[in-house]
Amino acid sequence: MFTCADLLFSPVFHKHPDLQVALSEGGIGWVPSLLERIDHVWERHHYYNDIVFDARPSDLFHRNMWGCFIDDVLGMDVRDHIGVDRITWEGDYPHADCNWPNSRQAAAEHFAHVPDEDVHMMAELNARRLFHFD
Repeated sequence: MFTCADLLFSPVFHKHPDLQVALSEGGIGWVPSLLERIDHVWERHHYYNDIVFDARPSDLFHRNMWGCFIDDVLGMDVRDHIGVDRITWEGDYPHADCNWPNSRQAAAEHFAHVPDEDVHMMAELNARRLFHFD
């Protein structure tokens, strides 16, 4: 969360508008709350602080940042508030947080109540777009 807020309040995305940042191993359930709060702070205080103010922080997030998750039930509930097109599922092998060797089973259980179109985006298509995979 702190890294996300620091980047969104920094000039980095204004200086490098094509830069993409994946927030790995942090889950995504917190993203809508942070974006709501950071926009509120920006709207009230950007005019007298040293903050670049030609774009709201949430707009920068939706242009330059990606939320990544391994297991995040709340994240699935709030995915539309984040933008399904900005979320990637992590297999995270060989890290201790991963579900390997049961990754496919864990993902199937985690995505059981999520529409196939959203799952396809989060589990494959978004990563292909982010990392420029064919």
